[in-house]
Amino acid sequence: MSHKDEMMLKLDTISLNQHGRYVAWHKISDGHFGNELHYHDHYELFFSLSGNMLYTIGDCTYKLDVGSLLIIEPFEFHKLNEQLDGHAERIGLRFNSEILNELSTEGFDLGQCFDMTSSHFKRLLQLSEVQKRELHYIWQGLLKEQDHNYIGKPLNENALLTQFFVILNRVAEDNRMMDPHQYYGSELVRQILDYMEMNFSKPISLEDLENKFYVSRYKITEQFTKLVGYPPYKYLLQKRLQHAQYLLENGENPQQVASLCGFTDYSNFYRRFKTTYGCSPRNYLNNHSRP
Repeated sequence: MSHKDEMMLKLDTISLNQHGRYVAWHKISDGHFGNELHYHDHYELFFSLSGNMLYTIGDCTYKLDVGSLLIIEPFEFHKLNEQLDGHAERIGLRFNSEILNELSTEGFDLGQCFDMTSSHFKRLLQLSEVQKRELHYIWQGLLKEQDHNYIGKPLNENALLTQFFVILNRVAEDNRMMDPHQYYGSELVRQILDYMEMNFSKPISLEDLENKFYVSRYKITEQFTKLVGYPPYKYLLQKRLQHAQYLLENGENPQQVASLCGFTDYSNFYRRFKTTYGCSPRNYLNNHSRP
């Protein structure tokens, strides 16, 4: 083995799976730590579901907020510098460039959004709530496929990957075409999402948002609903219920969970949780808590 090959082996510490095509991953971490500088011989996508993080690629540092997606090209040195919040959830996808060639057609090149030579290339993309849900759903499908040997696995993997890359190219196009007015609206919504992420355990009303961001509650509701797909109160409710689900899975008492997730009235929490998940918080705790 040459010296160059030895260096490649040392630096490329994280490999793809045995098929060498893709790896989907999901991480939840508590704390403010980062990781070591490293690189891979394949692409990596890094998508923030909750929390705020600082990520370095080469000489540049990027701030990942909720709904941010970061593109890391092959052989680029990168590292997670720091979690700015105590709790962060993120998902990722690593894949070889051959996948893009295999799944592209004569009419559409799936690698467009990864072309660093293009003047339109953007490494850090902002996703709407609808786009976030779409990609998250596909990611879950890829996680499921890579962990099982279901019938038709290769066919479904290709279908999921194709759909994922098509949506990602549309996200890149939306980011490129965004005019200043749209940017203001998306920036406002991003700030509101960040605020809700950090404060969902506290009371948050439209009046609170109005006073916080110096924008009328009507404008907030209009912009938020346009980009997220539903109004602020509904998003906040879903955020609280998702965190409640996470806490119950980790063995927390339902009464305490209600308080930690911003519900001042347990009966309201009970009713909302049962409507969403089909069982009471206590039953969910008994059936889903981790040992």
